[in-house]
Amino acid sequence: MSKVCLKNNLNNQSGFTLIEVMIAIAIFTIFATYFMTSQGYNLLDSSKLKEEMILKDLAENQINDIIVNPPELREALTLTKDTKDVESNPDYQYTVEYKKFFIPDVNKITGEDDGQKDKEQSAQDQMEKRIFKVFKDNMEKIIWQVEVTVKNKTTGSQFRLSTWLLNQNAEVQIGQF
Repeated sequence: MSKVCLKNNLNNQSGFTLIEVMIAIAIFTIFATYFMTSQGYNLLDSSKLKEEMILKDLAENQINDIIVNPPELREALTLTKDTKDVESNPDYQYTVEYKKFFIPDVNKITGEDDGQKDKEQSAQDQMEKRIFKVFKDNMEKIIWQVEVTVKNKTTGSQFRLSTWLLNQNAEVQIGQF
């Protein structure tokens, strides 16, 4: 009888059951799916980062070219945007837009209205307003903004970069206060 019990015990303990194999396959499938999905996201993020770096570099190069060789800053530049292909890579194009610096009216900032001005303003208030007007007029002549937008023509991805330019040819006028 001991031989029969021993033989039955050996038959029952040899190999894995079907349930155990299915559980192992399910665990492996979940792990493999998670691993492949995360690798896919890593590749996608990597390609997006590469594209962003290319766009940023092209925009910086264009801004640096404008800073080194600025155009004559005049009113006509603000009327249109200049769009051209990037010479080194025809899949990309850049757009350059110039804007004049703008300082809002001090009366609008402080909430005062021209119609509500008191005729008996102090001399100091009048002087401050004249100084502000001269400052505003000169700053709007001297400072300009340039904005460069680089776009990938195939994917539509774009990067925008802007900076301030100093108009070296502007005539600053300091009037009588």
